[in-house]
Amino acid sequence: MNYFSKESTVSNDGLPQMDLAYMGGNGYDPVNELMRAIILRTIEDLNSTGELYQEALDYLMNDEEEYIFSFKAICKHIGFDPEKTRFAILNADHKISTRRRAA
Repeated sequence: MNYFSKESTVSNDGLPQMDLAYMGGNGYDPVNELMRAIILRTIEDLNSTGELYQEALDYLMNDEEEYIFSFKAICKHIGFDPEKTRFAILNADHKISTRRRAA
């Protein structure tokens, strides 16, 4: 079930505002929180080097949709376009903040 029926807003860096979309008027959901954490951890790991960076890049570029926690499956569940989200993450002109935003 997709809990995010509302359009998400976009920040200045072109990324959807995950916290605004996450809330969606339905409150806390542990599965959605885990999905959010996976994407944010991927972004953090892309800012590192070596194996962490490569694993994050591999995860981000994988087109798997069947696995519930794949990048594409998470984006689709949250209501983000996976291709646009991937592009925005990889082409951000500054470091993407992974800190939780206030609702």
